[in-house]
Amino acid sequence: MSFQNGFFHHNLQFSRSFTKKLNEQLAKVDLYHSQWSIVYYLSQFGCSTLVEISTYLDVEKPTVTRTVNRLEELELIEQVPGKDKRERRIQLTESGLRTYQEAKKVVEEFELQLMSGLAEEDREATLRTLIFLKEKLKQ
Repeated sequence: MSFQNGFFHHNLQFSRSFTKKLNEQLAKVDLYHSQWSIVYYLSQFGCSTLVEISTYLDVEKPTVTRTVNRLEELELIEQVPGKDKRERRIQLTESGLRTYQEAKKVVEEFELQLMSGLAEEDREATLRTLIFLKEKLKQ
């Protein structure tokens, strides 16, 4: 197996396993990975459109719309009137902000546990590699 095949194959396997295990952890705060991604985005960037979220997450808009609708049902996000009535803007509610704080602790604990035993220089090299590859995909 060539490096590229092995590397990318393992990356896909890791990604699936990571999401599965993260979902198990996020169940403690009644969220799924897809919901957490949007809650996290809104906590970092504030009031946003579905197109902005879709672009950032590199996910199709209908997928974001379904997840946003579910977050609205859970009263974690709310719509905000914008200048353009066709544009759907959303932000976290107070409940959403609390859920974000709870979920952030769960995610950080999970990530720290997962990274334990990995040397700092290996963490940094891995991050640089992922950022480099992500940028190449955008070209």
